[in-house]
Amino acid sequence: MHRLISATLAAVLVAAYCPSSTAFSPGAALRLPLSARGNAVASFTGGITAGRSHQQLLRPTPLASPLRPGRASPMSLSMADAKVSGTGCEYTTADGTKIGYDFIPASSPTIVYLPGLGQTRYDSKFNALQSWCKRNNYGYFVADYYGCGDSGGEFKDGCISRWVADTQLLLRDVIKTPVILVGSGVGGWVAIQLAKAAGKTVQGIVGVAADPDFTTDIVLPSLPMETIDRIQTEGSAKITWGNAQYELSKVFCDDAEKNLLLKGGKDSIDVTCPVRLVQGLGDEEIPSDRALTLCDALKTSDVIVTYAKFGTHVMDEDEDTRIITNQIADLASKYFEYDLKSPSSG
Repeated sequence: MHRLISATLAAVLVAAYCPSSTAFSPGAALRLPLSARGNAVASFTGGITAGRSHQQLLRPTPLASPLRPGRASPMSLSMADAKVSGTGCEYTTADGTKIGYDFIPASSPTIVYLPGLGQTRYDSKFNALQSWCKRNNYGYFVADYYGCGDSGGEFKDGCISRWVADTQLLLRDVIKTPVILVGSGVGGWVAIQLAKAAGKTVQGIVGVAADPDFTTDIVLPSLPMETIDRIQTEGSAKITWGNAQYELSKVFCDDAEKNLLLKGGKDSIDVTCPVRLVQGLGDEEIPSDRALTLCDALKTSDVIVTYAKFGTHVMDEDEDTRIITNQIADLASKYFEYDLKSPSSG
């Protein structure tokens, strides 16, 4: 278990981001602008919460039926099975692929968990998130990506565009309620692209060690040329990244080039829902300032970044879970505040 970054380190970051006239005393709450807009804030309450403030190595290889965020392709048309909710459910796409999922309906918004790269829906955060949703009477949904777990397809053929398109259909045909997306690692990348595509269905995003663009500017530049050649010629290769091993495929890398988020700079990502980013300073896979870069690139002004001093990339310790579920609760409260103002809310 770990605690949030100390007030001492918070003060260092305050000095970096605040004018000299800004005062900060440890233990106090501070909100400060991180950009010229003045609507982005950082909050320090003993820990630190910061608010908003290559080259192409693989030649693209088109999929048999190209997928783009926001557009369901012919091979991902709705073909939901009779069993819609419960555990061990399946959704069948028009190309015959089974997508395995669990859906426990309850109050809106439904919490949709998007796992990390190569992870099944029963990863280390599954039990904690499902239990929290049950205790707090929120619907819970999680699916295996194409090529992972109980879903059909080969992992080497999976990619951001496919995972976004499939999840968008599940939102439409299975969940059918507003959602809060909780994306871990590459799931954070999927969540942002999904929010761009699904519009107001997505009421908020919690990105946990979200790593958009990691292929282009973190992983591929660090790989030896023989590994890159193997990805190109054999279609995939096993790599060591941080403390874990991953299979990195040509299809995934080529598609990632079409889904880059950070190249546009400030306010370039057209997401307007509230976003909460949780990042560990002990992340062994992505630099800790990736969260601040993503924060600045999001169009929405309602972004808060929370740093956990000893958090790793998987963010699955008890204290990590507490931080993550606090962010979910914050976003859910915003949904209910909005709902209470609507004419149909009674």
